[in-house]
Amino acid sequence: VKYTPKIMKKSWIHLQDGTSFNGKFDLTVTTNEVVKVNDTVTLEGKFSANKDFGYGYFYEVILEDAKIIK
Repeated sequence: VKYTPKIMKKSWIHLQDGTSFNGKFDLTVTTNEVVKVNDTVTLEGKFSANKDFGYGYFYEVILEDAKIIK
């Protein structure tokens, strides 16, 4: 639903697959890959919990350094 390139030397992807858990439905991903909104992707990376980048950027779950796999 959102792609933001070149923030802290990474691209940031916000994914929503239509499911939710306790009202949460967005997964944030950092990557060096280039994607477009509405692309269908399969990603592999390292999941982190309770990641705090400071300045109000806190993620309960984030997929970091993801790569597109085919």
